[in-house]
Amino acid sequence: MASTAINRSALACLLLQHISSTFGSAAYDFASFLFLIQVFPDTLIPASLAGLCSTACGLILSGYIGSLVDRVKRLPFVRTVICAQKVLQAISYSLFLILLGPFKSFAASAFHGDESISRVAATWGILLSITTSSALLGLSATGMSVAIERDWITEIAQSNSNVLTRLNTYMRRIDLLSKLTAPLLVSLLTSTGGYPLATTVLLGMSAASLATEYWWVQVVYNHFPVLDRETAQSSHDEEELGLLEEDNDAGDSIAQDTESSNGTGGIWKRLEMEKQSWLEFIGLPIFFSSTSMALIHLTTLSYDGTFISYIKAARGWDDTIIASMRGLCLVTGLIGTAVMPILERRIGLERAGAWSIWYEVACLAPVAVSFFIGTGKYGEHGPAWNSIVLFGGIALSRIGLWSFDLCQLKELQLALDTHPRRNQLTARQISLQNLFDLLKYVLTLSASTPARFKWTALVSWLAIVVGAVSYAVYLRSVRGHLFHFCGTKEL
Repeated sequence: MASTAINRSALACLLLQHISSTFGSAAYDFASFLFLIQVFPDTLIPASLAGLCSTACGLILSGYIGSLVDRVKRLPFVRTVICAQKVLQAISYSLFLILLGPFKSFAASAFHGDESISRVAATWGILLSITTSSALLGLSATGMSVAIERDWITEIAQSNSNVLTRLNTYMRRIDLLSKLTAPLLVSLLTSTGGYPLATTVLLGMSAASLATEYWWVQVVYNHFPVLDRETAQSSHDEEELGLLEEDNDAGDSIAQDTESSNGTGGIWKRLEMEKQSWLEFIGLPIFFSSTSMALIHLTTLSYDGTFISYIKAARGWDDTIIASMRGLCLVTGLIGTAVMPILERRIGLERAGAWSIWYEVACLAPVAVSFFIGTGKYGEHGPAWNSIVLFGGIALSRIGLWSFDLCQLKELQLALDTHPRRNQLTARQISLQNLFDLLKYVLTLSASTPARFKWTALVSWLAIVVGAVSYAVYLRSVRGHLFHFCGTKEL
């Protein structure tokens, strides 16, 4: 793309589709956790089960989803994923309506086996169905992320660095806003109309968004002919045509292997394909950059369920303060998305990434210390300085986090831009992130009491330090040095 200008209507449809998709996913992620706690108030097992299954499913199948993005036509794939998302959300919300309605009086006791066999079986059947739907929704979210945020965005940018940075920034800002506003909407619905009404409204929103998202992606696809693989193939030069043919050959090979997986030894062939794909990904320089991003997911120093439970129980903070601090993190995260383009222009993409992740390490170092010093008595806020360090350090770290996220995303897009299995390898990073998300669940389960939460905070900070070191290895591999002094000395 020779110009940085993009048709405004096409850009608007692209962003509207992303808003609708990410808002719906964020609303479901928060609502499902909230609804499960409401139905089963005496145990976190149902919510943990849904989270673990979703993460494990993503870890195992993200690579396969990426291979589908590589070989299936772009528009049909995205539309299929949109339909799958809305249908699965509708199924889950409908099942929640049963749990929150006719099953509400006995679901909790049936979960523990203290009801009749029929009630126990029905409750567990609905719970397992919700868990399955949540896992499949996680896969569909992976499909949308790889297809739209990695594949479509990269093609639309057409190797224009400024356009790529701008589009990535828009997408990440939408992600941030969705993660804040969706829980607020769900909380507003539950507090004003009750849980059944909130579930009904979310079900209706999910159904209504199907038609709009279906149309928005059509507009975007029609405006950018490069998204049509057949059109792009006829217009590219001979070198690019060779790459596309290699892509088609790889897709045919994958399809043949997939067909053979139905026969004898098919599972082993599939495992061998997974092994080769991972070995290829590990052999790329971008692997160390991807690992650094994945390690950041091994953290309890963010406003997820475990951290919120800790600061409510052990620190005695109420929901108003927690909501305010989450809002502050949104503001600092948006600042991070504004800082990244400035850093990239002034010091380059790789150095911007290094500065960002080490800034995050520095901000979270005193936060980790605050869990061990000056915490006060259980259930009390503790000294004011401790609270300032805790909340302020996490908020400031969001600047580095989201700046680094944008840097790493662009590095991945540029590194795999012409690779014939670009999206399959991109999905490997998502698999890595799922792996460390899974390890986070293991970490919180092993240190489940508030008194032990401080050790999860320490491990979280150390994971980010290791991520920064991994990024330094990446820098060394792509730049040949880590430090550059006055244009003369390199280390």
